Amino acid sequence: MKRWLICLCTSFTLCVTVHAQEDIQAMLKQIAKLEIYIVDLEKGYSIAKEGLTTISEIKNGEFNLHSLFFSSLQKVNPMIAKYSKIIEIIADQVSIVSQFKNLIAQINSTGKINARELAYVNAVYSNITDECDKSLNALISVTTDGTLEMTDDERITRIDVIYDSMQDKYAFTMDFTNKSGSLIDRRINETRESEFLKSLE
Repeated sequence: MKRWLICLCTSFTLCVTVHAQEDIQAMLKQIAKLEIYIVDLEKGYSIAKEGLTTISEIKNGEFNLHSLFFSSLQKVNPMIAKYSKIIEIIADQVSIVSQFKNLIAQINSTGKINARELAYVNAVYSNITDECDKSLNALISVTTDGTLEMTDDERITRIDVIYDSMQDKYAFTMDFTNKSGSLIDRRINETRESEFLKSLE
């Protein structure tokens, strides 16, 4: 019985020892796997960190390029300032103001336009000069550094549009002042004819 009990204890101890060794082996394998996982994780983290840094640098670099590009768009090419249509736009506006001033001087000196007609002429003059001011302000914006973000082609196109608009205003002014001047001349002639006929009576 003693022998049998000793054998049983020995067997149990051997079983426990074998089982414990298997557990230890399994644990060692798990630890080895965890160490490999940690190494891989660290590598992955390092790659991710480097990648994010690179992406950030690229993004910042791209942003800097965009900033340089947009700031260059705010600078006006000196050659654009020499564009012939700019001088013509300014000359047209000077001519428009001059034409209306001459018409108003003619009206005041002859007295052949009544108060209602004079108010109409003044209203037209006020409207046309307001529109001219808008065109000149637009021209100043296009030709001044730091005002608009535009390429050279876009600036030229905008100047062309302003030029066409000013040409329309100039054509209208010439037509209006010529017709108004003709009306005054006609009334002056009518008055002269009337006075001449009276002188014959």
